[in-house]
Amino acid sequence: MSNQKNRLGIGQNSLKKALNPARLALSVFLFGGVITPSYATINCAGFLPSSYFERIKNNPPFMGKLVEQANGRQQLTDLNGNVVIDNLHNAYILMDKYVLAQKNGKYGVVNAAGKIIVPFKYDDIQTEPDIYTSFIVSVGSSEGNNKQGIINRHGGWVYPLADVGIQHAHYDADYDQDYFLVTNNFATNAKGLTGLLDDRGYWAVMPQYEVINPLNPCTGQPLYLQVGLQNKTALIDQNNKVIIPFSVNQHIESFNNNVSPLLFLRSRLSDGFASSNAIVMSEDIQENIVSAQIINANGNAVLASEAPIRKLLYHQLYTYKQAEKFGLINDRGDVILKPEFDGYRDDADTVWLEKNGKMFGLNTLIKSD
Repeated sequence: MSNQKNRLGIGQNSLKKALNPARLALSVFLFGGVITPSYATINCAGFLPSSYFERIKNNPPFMGKLVEQANGRQQLTDLNGNVVIDNLHNAYILMDKYVLAQKNGKYGVVNAAGKIIVPFKYDDIQTEPDIYTSFIVSVGSSEGNNKQGIINRHGGWVYPLADVGIQHAHYDADYDQDYFLVTNNFATNAKGLTGLLDDRGYWAVMPQYEVINPLNPCTGQPLYLQVGLQNKTALIDQNNKVIIPFSVNQHIESFNNNVSPLLFLRSRLSDGFASSNAIVMSEDIQENIVSAQIINANGNAVLASEAPIRKLLYHQLYTYKQAEKFGLINDRGDVILKPEFDGYRDDADTVWLEKNGKMFGLNTLIKSD
C-alpha cells in the first residue's frame, strides 16, 4: 500500500483502518453521557467550490438512455437502442455516470455499460447530491433494525454492512474524496460513539464522540467539527486536533464559511440549557446565550461580546456588546462601528442605533452595503 498523503496530512499507513464493528467496540473506551446523536446527512449542494465544477464540466456525456416502457418500467439502452438492462423502476441518471434504480423491488447502481456498481439487493441507497462518488446502502431485518454499509464508485466496500448509523459528512473537492460519520451500536439504540471515516475505509477521527457536527463541509477548506462528549462540547479539526477545549454550556458554529479567513462563533450558554441542544444554530437559541466570542482557526479570540452576536436581518453585519454598549462587525470580524451605542432596532431594511437618547439610521453612519 502506498503512503500517499491527502488533505489530512497523514499517510495512509498511519491512519487506522475501519475494523469489524464487534472488534471496534472492544477497542474504544465507552464514555457515558447525555448528548443525543444527530443523523441529518450533510448536503453539499450550494457549498462546493468553483474548482469542482470546473473539473467536472468536461466530463463525457452519459453513453446511454433511459427508455420508458408501456408497463411503466424502464430500460437502459446504449445510444444505438440496444437494451443493456431492463425491468427497472424509479431509475435516475446520476452525474452522467451512473443509473440508480430499483429492480425486483431492490435498489442498485449500474454504469452506462450495465456494469453493476451496487448490486440490486438493498432496501435503500443514499448518495450525495451533485457528487455521487459513494453510496450508503441499507438492508432491513425482521427485527426492524437496519444494517448499513458504504460502497465506493468502483463497487468496492468502504465499510461492510453492520449495525451502525452512517451519514455523509464532507466531500473534499481538491482530493475527490468523501467522508462519513459512522456511529456504532446505532441499531440497538445504545449510546454509540461516532467517528469520521474516509472513502478508503480509514478513520480520520476514531469513534470516540457522542456527537460530531461538521461545521464547514464541502467548502474546499480543511474540515472543522463540533464534537460532544459527556455533556461537553469542543471544536476539533479533521486531524482530531482540539481548537476550542471541551466545556459545558458551550455552543460552537462556523461564523463565515463563505469568506477567508474562516472564523468560528463560540457562545456561552446559560446554566441548565441542555448541551444536547448545542448542536442547533445560535440564531435559534439566542435567549439562552449569555456571551459570545469570535475565534480563529488557531483557537485565538478575535473579538468578545457580553451578549449574543446577532446578524442583522438584511445586512452582512453583526451586533456585539462591550462595556454595556453595542457595536457592529462584518463577517471577517472587523469592527465597522465601535461599541458606543446604547441600543439598536432592526427593522429589516432599516436599522436604527441609539446614542445619548437620539436615533441614527445605519445608512447615515456607514456606506450602504
